This record gives sequence, C-alpha cells and structure tokens, in this order.
Amino acid sequence: MAYTSGDTILDNHYNDFATSVNAIWGTGTGDAGYGESTTVSSVSAGATITAAQWTTLLARMNSIASHQGSSITAISNPSAGDTIAAYTALATNIATITTNRLTVATRQSAANTNRDNTTTFTGTLTFTHKWAWGSENQARFFFNAGGRLSISGSQSGHGSDSKGNQWATLLTQAGTYQVTGQASGKSGGSGTASTNDTDKGYYDLTSSYVTVFQQYEDTGPYTANYVRWQLRTQDAGASVEASCIWVDAAADQTGYNKSIYNVQDQVEGTHRMTYGYEKHDTTYVADNGGTITVTGSTSHSSDIRLKTNIQKLDVVEGLQTYMWNYTNGIEGTFSGVMAQDLLGTHYEDALLVDDAGYYMVDYSKLPVNCVKH
Repeated sequence: MAYTSGDTILDNHYNDFATSVNAIWGTGTGDAGYGESTTVSSVSAGATITAAQWTTLLARMNSIASHQGSSITAISNPSAGDTIAAYTALATNIATITTNRLTVATRQSAANTNRDNTTTFTGTLTFTHKWAWGSENQARFFFNAGGRLSISGSQSGHGSDSKGNQWATLLTQAGTYQVTGQASGKSGGSGTASTNDTDKGYYDLTSSYVTVFQQYEDTGPYTANYVRWQLRTQDAGASVEASCIWVDAAADQTGYNKSIYNVQDQVEGTHRMTYGYEKHDTTYVADNGGTITVTGSTSHSSDIRLKTNIQKLDVVEGLQTYMWNYTNGIEGTFSGVMAQDLLGTHYEDALLVDDAGYYMVDYSKLPVNCVKH
C-alpha cells in the first residue's frame, strides 16, 4: 500500500524511511554513510509510531540536509494527539539527501604537510605521501561526509637561473589537484594539463597507481620538463598513496663551455610538494573519520638498470660514486651513487622502490648529492 493521505500508514512505511535515512546517517555501505551512531530506530508491526519517533526521523533528515547544504521542504514536527496524516514531502526530501550524500556545505581549514628536497635537482625527483585512516570505514566516513585531499608543488630559493624560474612557473601553473569521494581534478593554476582526470575520486581508485595529472612546461627551451601525479589505495582501502614525479628531461641551456665549467641548468633551492586534507565542518555531523596519519619521502631515481656509460669516481664516506647517463630519455650526464650499492649497508634506509620495481634514493640521507654535469 502506498504512503499517501487517506491510506493506512503501516509500520513498513516508517521503517523504509528510517532505513533510507540511516543509510546516510549511520554506517551505511560504500559511498553512503557518515558513521553516526544515533540512527533512527525501527518499529514493530502493530506498534504505535509515536510523535517522538517521527520527530527523530525528521531531525536526522534536517541535520543531513544542513550538512550538505541541500534544500528540502520543511516538515513540522508532530505532537502527541495530532491527527495522523501522511507527510507528502517526505519521500522527495529523502531522495534529495540521498542524491547529495557526498556533498558538503562547509569544510574545515586544510591540514597540510610539506615534503621538501633541497638537493640539486636534475633528472627525476620523486615524492611519495600516504594518508592513512584507522580502518576502511573511517576512510569511507571521511570521504562520505565531504572530506577532500589535495596535492600541489612549488619551487623556491633557486636564484635567477632560467630553468629554476621555469620550474617555479610550471608548478604554479599546475595548481592544486583535489580528490573527493567520487570526483577529482585540477583547481586553480593555468595552462593546459596533458592529463587532468576528473573522475578519480577515492571510490574510483584501485591498489595500482594510476596517473591522474600531468602537465608540461609551456615555454622553450624547457618544454620537455613535466610533473606527474599518481594515486592508489592501499591497506584494503584504509589509506591513499600519492607518487609525485618531477622530470627534468629538457636539454641543458648554457653559454659556458660545458667541458670546463660545471654550470649546467641545475635547479637549486627548495623543491616542495604540499599534501593536504580537509575534513567536513562538524556542526551537523561528527568527525567519524578519526585521526589521519601521514607519512612520505623524497627520492631520486637511481637504479643501475636505468643507467648506461657508467664510470667510477671517488669513494665518499664509504660510498662509491659514479658518473652515468640515463636510458629512459632523460638527457645529460649525472654523478651520484648506484642504488643497489646501498643494499646491506647502513645507508640502506635511503632506498625506496617505485611501482615499477626500480630503486630510488633519498639523497638527503647520504653524504653525497645527485648532480647533473
């Protein structure tokens, strides 16, 4: 029997409404559920649906709508002794808050973490970052209530050299990449990204890295340089990981004699990636996402399998250094270490492994730098 004026109001009518509201307000499943414990109770067949129970149901709907910023039809709370009548706007209101379940009216200020690298930048620089929740459900509650992640980069303190200036410009143009429950994309910045995935929200990610953003420098002679952001979920959905790569693939531009002066286009200063998260405002819905733990690192690609023309140089504090060229399209001659040499030494904690299985090196943990010549 339909829930309309003139018909008998059955317990299953009320329970269906309660179930729909609880799917958003309570634990829910998938992309529905804020994680609140104060769900609406069901009623048994033959029991009286009290004015207080209707009031609780309407209150939860109003809290959800206010949290979302959704516009719904106002329904006055009933009082004991009122004539029983069907609320004609009830089903429509529930449909609205269900459709807008991932929408949020207001977020808290962003909590940002800066990952800095201050070694001379040449070749490939990789930053990794992990946002981790206490459980998959806590991650769901964060995104379902409107939580958002953000990724951006910057370059500073490099002086007035042209390559450093162009890197600073590229990172400004790249803007901020944002990730919500079911959406993503570049915010701010300028220029044209070669990849700007707008549908890689939390629920669209898998346990394998996917490139969600890439943008090239748009001014010569450095148009081969680019940044690339990749994302994946880990720990059965309880964490999100980002791998952000700066690739300095453009040929060096200098008027000096390169065989005499070490003045190639090396980028000094602070190379920074900023990773943030914004929780929802808790005026109407509590913070059920819990504490978000963040970890990460910065590193240079340094696997011997990516190098050729390798020549030994000096030994520095027990580390053999080398000169080489890359085989992956990065131009120029570099010096530094071989990642595999660090295995089994007290420098092994400087090693990382990328998603393709190649070793990377965090040079901030070594007594030498990676230098382009």
